[in-house]
Amino acid sequence: MQHSSIYALFIRALPFIFTILFSACSQEVKKTEYTHTIPADATEVSAINLNALAEKAGFKEGANSNLIQELTNLFLKSSSPTLSQEIEKLITHTKESGIDWNAPVYVFKSPTLNTTACVIKVVNLVKLEALIQMLAKENICTLPEKRDQYQSCEIKNANISLAYNDGTILMVYGTTHDQLTKLTPAITRLMGQSADKSIHSVPHFKQMMEQTGDIRVLATPDALPIDIRGVLNWPHGTRLTGYLLFENGRIYAMLQRAGFQGKTQESNQPFHPRNSHELQQAMMSMMHGQPFNIELSSDELLTLTNLRVLMEFSPNDSTIRSLYQLIQMVEVLNLRGDNNRTTFTVVLSEKNQNALKTLVDFAKQFIGL
Repeated sequence: MQHSSIYALFIRALPFIFTILFSACSQEVKKTEYTHTIPADATEVSAINLNALAEKAGFKEGANSNLIQELTNLFLKSSSPTLSQEIEKLITHTKESGIDWNAPVYVFKSPTLNTTACVIKVVNLVKLEALIQMLAKENICTLPEKRDQYQSCEIKNANISLAYNDGTILMVYGTTHDQLTKLTPAITRLMGQSADKSIHSVPHFKQMMEQTGDIRVLATPDALPIDIRGVLNWPHGTRLTGYLLFENGRIYAMLQRAGFQGKTQESNQPFHPRNSHELQQAMMSMMHGQPFNIELSSDELLTLTNLRVLMEFSPNDSTIRSLYQLIQMVEVLNLRGDNNRTTFTVVLSEKNQNALKTLVDFAKQFIGL
């Protein structure tokens, strides 16, 4: 899936969402069902468990509190002391935002909007409105305007429309202010949408949500990169379900044809390509729909990526050295599948540490934090 596009909304909205992302904790209050906002024609839907990801990444531990503070200071360096104090309070007491971060955050794309959108669960409208008023006072967003069944404002310098009511926040990204204005009728329809016109009317949505994963996905093959699409050759009209799960010492991903109940034909004989040419041949076989099982050790990965050679020529290059160290953490990488399912597993040598925290620690080292 095109991750760069589906997560662009979060990146552009960081000054808003970073303040209330980590250490989520909220009371459960029955509200308007926020998932009704997701249209049935959505081509990509991702349910993201931000609370679990923050915990697994180590952002709830004291060791990373300084990192959170550094990033907060970076985003708020030009803000007033009042805003900085309010943001610090929200990071410590996330439920004061009025948002339930224990509930999945949904990111989706659909022809209805023809852009990326995000849906978040609201549990306390009064607290949310207080937050938005504070952001508007600091000139981060516009003053809310009352519309049919919801209120709306725009996050400045980010081209994001924020529509909200007593159960839902709908964040819609537009390339320009004019595009967001043109999207207002579609946003209004989505904010008042009934269950029978929403993603709940798609039979595979329930199957997607029954999966175990930190990120769960329901998509059409067209949402995938062309090289992945070519590997499994799913017929037109297919829906796909999948998930990404971080565990201690392991990263596991699965993507399969929605509703598939039969046995897969994946090979049980792992193939170990010895050079890039053999890897290319294996990829070509995959693109013709043949069952595959590629397995690589850290030594094989270092060889195929030429990092072993690069280390000899540039042992002091920080980027090369960091990537070399990351691959050395890999015990085995395995990719296997057929026309119905593909799985991807990375087993790390750090068995006692969550795989996501390992990646976060590597990223901190990579960017010099």
